[in-house]
Amino acid sequence: VRRIIESESRFANCYIEEADDGLTAIDAVHSLAEKGVRFDFILMDFIMLSLHGPDAAKILRTNMKFEGKIVGITGNALPHDIAHFLDSGANEVIIKPLTKAKLVDALLRIRSS
Repeated sequence: VRRIIESESRFANCYIEEADDGLTAIDAVHSLAEKGVRFDFILMDFIMLSLHGPDAAKILRTNMKFEGKIVGITGNALPHDIAHFLDSGANEVIIKPLTKAKLVDALLRIRSS
């Protein structure tokens, strides 16, 4: 997953801030926002240490008023898992295995929305 993201970000001339878990992601968004840096989008895995993706997305949306796009990535293809991620604030959910095509398609969809 990380190799695909790194490869595509270099191609698209994007800056990546990597976080190992949901709490670290929230801290990164907060600390960079204080410096005036805003994320255009966040790719967030469903299962992470300390705080899962849907929970982190909900905090970003409700507590931090994050207005950027959130793309959830999950191996849980059950409809209720996808709905949970979307209800928690994700704009889009990609089902693993993540491929370059799935990532590009999702980013194009959220970019146009």
